[in-house]
Amino acid sequence: MRYKKVFFVGINGVSMSALALLTLKMGVQVAGSDKNYGELARKLKKKGVKIFKAHKASNIKGCDLVVFSGAVASDNKELVQAKKVGIKTMERSKYLGLISKAYKNVIAISGTHGKTTTSAMIGYIFLLAGKNPTVHIGGEFKYFNGNLFVGGKDFFITEACEFRDSFLELKPDVSVITNIEKEHLDYFKNFERETMSFNKFAGKTKEVCFAGKETKNLLRDDLNVTFCGVDEKVGKGFFAKNVKLNAGGKYSFDVFCDGENLGEICLNVPGRFNVKNAILAVAVARHFGVEMDVIKVALESFCNVDRRFELLGERDGNIVLQDYAHHPTEISSTIKMCHEVYDKKLVCIFQPHTFSRTRTLINEFLYCFDGVSELFLLSTYSAREKYVYLGSVDYLKDKLVATKPKYKIEGVFDKKGLETQLKEYKNCVLLFLGAGDINICAKEYISEK
Repeated sequence: MRYKKVFFVGINGVSMSALALLTLKMGVQVAGSDKNYGELARKLKKKGVKIFKAHKASNIKGCDLVVFSGAVASDNKELVQAKKVGIKTMERSKYLGLISKAYKNVIAISGTHGKTTTSAMIGYIFLLAGKNPTVHIGGEFKYFNGNLFVGGKDFFITEACEFRDSFLELKPDVSVITNIEKEHLDYFKNFERETMSFNKFAGKTKEVCFAGKETKNLLRDDLNVTFCGVDEKVGKGFFAKNVKLNAGGKYSFDVFCDGENLGEICLNVPGRFNVKNAILAVAVARHFGVEMDVIKVALESFCNVDRRFELLGERDGNIVLQDYAHHPTEISSTIKMCHEVYDKKLVCIFQPHTFSRTRTLINEFLYCFDGVSELFLLSTYSAREKYVYLGSVDYLKDKLVATKPKYKIEGVFDKKGLETQLKEYKNCVLLFLGAGDINICAKEYISEK
């Protein structure tokens, strides 16, 4: 690293905080700012990183590189000042690409759903296999004591997000595409352009891309792709067969590679979709020579990343869960998983994430909550965006009511209103869904007994 002091604008973001910590571990001086001063920023501060709670031009004094996230506006005072005085600026994805060049093997995990869990699975397998990986993921994972595990220079395992084509800054040795569905259409404009970007990502892979079998008709035939998934018709690639639902919503399955049975795995986490994530993790691990007995031990002891079907506790007989699901497919899968694990009335509290996602996927949102008894809607977590009525929670509520669902829609509430309403519920499953700050609501509810 040729930079001596790096400043991160938006340092409280999941990816940004991990990159800041990794930079610090390289012996580089690190500072940063974020108007949302949260737990990730507090952890960095404890490690010696100077954190500013407001964006000011004076914050970047003495820095020779300013890294900014995609959520940062072009008129940000620190970015404007950096350009004014000639300090180099670099978007987060380009910085991630720069960091990755220091490693012998880069493993990049992309896809609409399952990136974080699959990345954590691969990282955990490599850790137990003694490969001493460096792992950068989009969530807090207890085995890494955070969202980053700093290991050696042989393996860099990282999430690769498709938003604004950020994953195209990477040139991975091995890549993963978990799935491809409509997402980030505020940037891509249409699904065809999104699919083209995934094809470019796979094309930049040096060795092999492991992809979910559902992407077979979306990825070009000339790409070096090995398809994986859950299929009774086992052929070339890695597949799960003889899938069984066990107690607690957890699944067991036999692993097949090119038609050969490699043995059974009994997952420690619930959800059929985790069978798909696990198969992709197996494929990557086997590509790098990890033995099946190590893979089996890892996946059978693997626990979820925070905010992935996370049990927070109980209150008033209610089982309280939180999940990061914010895309209709993820929401539907999580609701289904709840019914596989719990035989109780299911009450869902959902916070939409960005106006653009709600607007572009409005038809999908109208049917993804089937299976809940009651639905609470919180105001949209806007992230980087300005209010748009057709993507607002008000519009979503009106459209949902018009479909005449079998569940009750309690309406739109602020966080204080929600707290009052939830006091009436006993002996239910309360499922808090969303990628915004709804986790604060969930934790406050469970702590105020």
